[in-house]
Amino acid sequence: MLIVLMRLWNWLPAVVRGLIANEIIVSLGALIPGFAVILNLKTSPRVPWMVIVTAGWLWFFWWYLSGHGWPRSTADARRRDLRGGPLTRRRWIWALVAGVLGIASTIALAFATARLANLPRDAFASPINLANYPMLTVLCAIACISATAGVVEEAGFRGFLISPIQRRHGWTVAILVSGIMFWLDHHLSHGYATIAFLPFFIAISVVHGLLVKYSGSIRPSAVLHAIADFIVIPTTYGLVGTFVITPLSQTGFDRQFGICLGVMLICAVAFVPALKQLGVAPSDTTQG
Repeated sequence: MLIVLMRLWNWLPAVVRGLIANEIIVSLGALIPGFAVILNLKTSPRVPWMVIVTAGWLWFFWWYLSGHGWPRSTADARRRDLRGGPLTRRRWIWALVAGVLGIASTIALAFATARLANLPRDAFASPINLANYPMLTVLCAIACISATAGVVEEAGFRGFLISPIQRRHGWTVAILVSGIMFWLDHHLSHGYATIAFLPFFIAISVVHGLLVKYSGSIRPSAVLHAIADFIVIPTTYGLVGTFVITPLSQTGFDRQFGICLGVMLICAVAFVPALKQLGVAPSDTTQG
């Protein structure tokens, strides 16, 4: 029976296989941590045990997708499509440098887009009023959400979605499909992810996709995705700082919007040579 299912699976077009695998992985991967965060906040908010549950689940999630566990017949395919292999120290360094620049550029694009999208403040609000909980618990909740997004979404969108499409259609098509689906997934679950934010989701998918292409692994993207979310989420939720979304049509071209454009352009330009350095860094882990 398993052999028949595998034959039917391999018969499907690469894009369809990638889409199905991604949705299963992202949906199941986020289920346990999401449930733990909500249950923890509702039942025992002063003891953030959600961190233990989330860490344990993400370890198991990565362990299984890395090719361990049953069925052994799919182990090689899971390991291959996850793209979760180790990196040399030099590749790690340049992946982090390029990734920080690329993600900073796209976050600046997102902040600029928020000024153009004409969305209500509630579109960026947290589904739970985190201001009512102890600071440690809030930090732990955001850490769990961020770590889950980094590991699960990169495994899905930049691992199991991109891999079969890239082998059949090349990197350009694979990254483009990943970007569109990354936007659609957020569009269905986040109020802010309107069509105005499609360029942002395409851009961030290009950054992560190129990091995977040139580093050979989703590990840098998973780490940077989690860190970026941990920094940005408190701002967009209104917990720290000031997240300006007043339409540019009301304020005119102001300093905040100019800074966003400047950061976006400078970091985007710097991203290119850093990515080239990543591409020529030694890939043999015995060298680094």
